[in-house]
Amino acid sequence: MPTAIRRRALLGVACVVLIVARRVAAQSLGTPSPPGFPEYLALLGTPTASLPPLATYTLTGIAQRSPQLVARYGYVADITRPLAPSTGGHAARSLDSFGLTGVLPAGLGATISLTAGLSNERCTGCAGSRFMASLASDYRILSTSVDASAATRLTVGTSGEIGIGHPAAGTTWTADVGIPLALAVGGATGTQIIPFVTPSFALVATSSGGGDIRAGRGLIGAGVSLFNAKSMLAASAGFQYVFVSNTELQFGIALSLGGR
Repeated sequence: MPTAIRRRALLGVACVVLIVARRVAAQSLGTPSPPGFPEYLALLGTPTASLPPLATYTLTGIAQRSPQLVARYGYVADITRPLAPSTGGHAARSLDSFGLTGVLPAGLGATISLTAGLSNERCTGCAGSRFMASLASDYRILSTSVDASAATRLTVGTSGEIGIGHPAAGTTWTADVGIPLALAVGGATGTQIIPFVTPSFALVATSSGGGDIRAGRGLIGAGVSLFNAKSMLAASAGFQYVFVSNTELQFGIALSLGGR
């Protein structure tokens, strides 16, 4: 074959490959998934990110003496906000999550908790409620007086949680490690107001036919707890945030019975 013809043939093949490559790239980039968004959805399928942070006796600086039952509810207004276009609207999906947590004392300054619950996406065509569960523990590292006149104490601890869920991403496992900080305001024999914050880091792994996820994400949970050492009842309100761009806060409340 003459050299000129070979060159023309190669040039034609190169042009075809370039055109096809551009079309494939355009299709794959048409609706890109923002960085971290798959991990965010996977985390929301487990108690780690879908329920409000747990305010245990560890944060109060007081030893838990009996089992405690905690009802928890978390809400995210739009879990698909990172996919929303810069202009115009989109089909928002909210998330309701419910969980029951049993908390057992593990010594004077530690607890072990087991959570079982449901996460429910609200939208047209959503699959409905999905089961989730977790096993967690926390330990009080120190509790010290900050202002004796105002009966204020600072508590620092460590916490860990292993969660499982079945969101749309497939079966999901999470492992979360955090450092809870709490500031108890009020006497030990009366009602205390306890603001708290827990920065943490979670590893997430999924198993599904659409591609597995192996990644880690930072989280922060915070809230305020109302606690009275003489009462079997306690309550808290708080939020969780997963560090992924444009995601929304998860807000929630918790009511507890027992512990004394």
